[in-house]
Amino acid sequence: MSLIANQLCLRQQAKIKSIIRGHYKNAFSQNKGTLITSKILNIFVGGDKGSCLRDTIYTVTVYTLSLVGYSIDFWLLQKYEINTLKIWLWDGDNRQYNIQIFIIFDGQETQIYNNLAKSLLTLTFPSQIVSGFRILNVAGNTYNPQMHVIKVEGFYKL
Repeated sequence: MSLIANQLCLRQQAKIKSIIRGHYKNAFSQNKGTLITSKILNIFVGGDKGSCLRDTIYTVTVYTLSLVGYSIDFWLLQKYEINTLKIWLWDGDNRQYNIQIFIIFDGQETQIYNNLAKSLLTLTFPSQIVSGFRILNVAGNTYNPQMHVIKVEGFYKL
């Protein structure tokens, strides 16, 4: 009898972990209700289609833009456990962006990246419960003072 009870507990625990981990899918999407809380300070090139949270096919002509010294801030409607962030930056040429990335939990920020980045940036870090993250445009890119984010994703990778 204890073996059956143990299996039920393990199954329940796996189900709860899957929910907390966003069912191992992107937690930062429009469909999950993620908000860009810095929207007043950012520019959405392409109008509504310029959100880097969209799930449609990506093009380099629509993106979320931030100027030097400003950031793009993402806020989740519920907290998730994640260990991977993917950020697609505009990559129509060989430009590099000077950025910092912070994960946020209960108002506390933890810096997880401070360097140059280009094209597709994938960050892995120890599993953490997060309520959001932000990308700070430290010094623009090698061509202009802007940061162009095409797409962001955050998820738990097994």
